[in-house]
Amino acid sequence: MKTQSEGARPREENPELYTVARGSGQLDPVVKDIARLAAQAVIDQKGGRVVVLDVSGRTSYCDVLVLTTGSQARHVQAIADAVVKAYKQGRNERPLGVEGTASGRWVLVDLGDVIVHAFDGPMRGYYDLDGLWVDARVVPFSELDLEAPGPDEAGDDDAWPEDDEG
Repeated sequence: MKTQSEGARPREENPELYTVARGSGQLDPVVKDIARLAAQAVIDQKGGRVVVLDVSGRTSYCDVLVLTTGSQARHVQAIADAVVKAYKQGRNERPLGVEGTASGRWVLVDLGDVIVHAFDGPMRGYYDLDGLWVDARVVPFSELDLEAPGPDEAGDDDAWPEDDEG
């Protein structure tokens, strides 16, 4: 790469080199199907604070993130297991990887273009992926042909730590 003294143009003169392509707002049908499978599995397992984020064009490793909170380690593991099972049954494929099942505090399920993060409350607050991807589009459940979980179905909201620190 050329340095500025060797003739490289600064960012202002060559913005296309620094611009990240943004997603069109429409998910690829295959990605949408995988996101639907994953989100439904999370909802069925009573995952709390389920958020589906469209990060296409913002990262090279996936197009969609599904974030959820479990009430305890076993719940986090059960959510991840349900996602893996739904993916195997729905797509007849195995996930690319599953990490974190031993501790159950944060389990990542890699479904290729869709990555599911299941956290316990303190870990979700600590890593704050919701805040990290604040500029990503939140995919409405209706776009995935899913019903949003009601308050009785949304899992344990107490799993989300309140900001008591002052």
